Amino acid sequence: MSYTYEELLPTGSAKIDTPMSAVMWDLDTPSGSGLSFASPNKRARLYYLDPNNVLSEYAYDSTIWAPGSLASHNIQARGTDGISAVSFFRDNVENVRLYATTTAGQLQEWAWGAYGVLSWSQGSSFDTLQSGSPISFVNTHSWLNTSPYLVGFFGVNNQIGDISWNYTWSAVENATPLADTRGTSFGGYTFSAAAFKVDVGGNPGINLFWCGDGGTGGNLGTVYKAAFNRTTRVLASPAALSFQHDAHSYVLAVSATNGAVPFTNHLYMFAWGDTSGPSTFVHYNMYGDVVVLPL
Repeated sequence: MSYTYEELLPTGSAKIDTPMSAVMWDLDTPSGSGLSFASPNKRARLYYLDPNNVLSEYAYDSTIWAPGSLASHNIQARGTDGISAVSFFRDNVENVRLYATTTAGQLQEWAWGAYGVLSWSQGSSFDTLQSGSPISFVNTHSWLNTSPYLVGFFGVNNQIGDISWNYTWSAVENATPLADTRGTSFGGYTFSAAAFKVDVGGNPGINLFWCGDGGTGGNLGTVYKAAFNRTTRVLASPAALSFQHDAHSYVLAVSATNGAVPFTNHLYMFAWGDTSGPSTFVHYNMYGDVVVLPL
């Protein structure tokens, strides 16, 4: 396994320690060479804050990266919290939903493609979050399923709140203490939810990852993983992973299911930290191997 990387934005484009969120999709169901990032059906969106805390977008459409239209709306975030984006196909157009806090700290949804209109609009409003709150949303259905089922996690009242959308938004559940997480004090960008997507029947395998605060004295924190049951809306007891993140580290979790029979689930985490020795950018496979990325 090997990785390459490219510089997307010049220095100064984003604020220092900006939260980030990215989504990627295909306009059809690809296979074989269609999985290539160079496929004409490939789309990607990167979301971040500029130095003035304005929500910004960088978009990839089959061949090139270019600035998206989001920044032109001059939507200013509080700047102390996470951001999260999801995507799905609905009303015959590509849809994106972006979640961030307003300057007053209210969790706010912004929508691209709502009701089939290809422009940004304000969506639903939720609770006011504590400063430094992590935010992570995931679509638990496949991209082409026109009835998306969204699940979101965030920090509220020193607890992990969760909310879901299945034609309408549920009430917020916040029964799990935000114990040992950077999101209670600063950082705020440390939640990441991943789901093995299920369209018909069953309960998707949803896992939430977060970084512990590491105690005192600048110690490295522990990364935790907890399973979430979409039906009962219960977050299981967290398990600590044998991985230590660095201060200001982000955690990104992704999952996928092999379309061939027998179906095989894969769950991966990417983070900056260490397993032993100097800090590095690490690709951590929940089913076995750890790969240090050559960055």
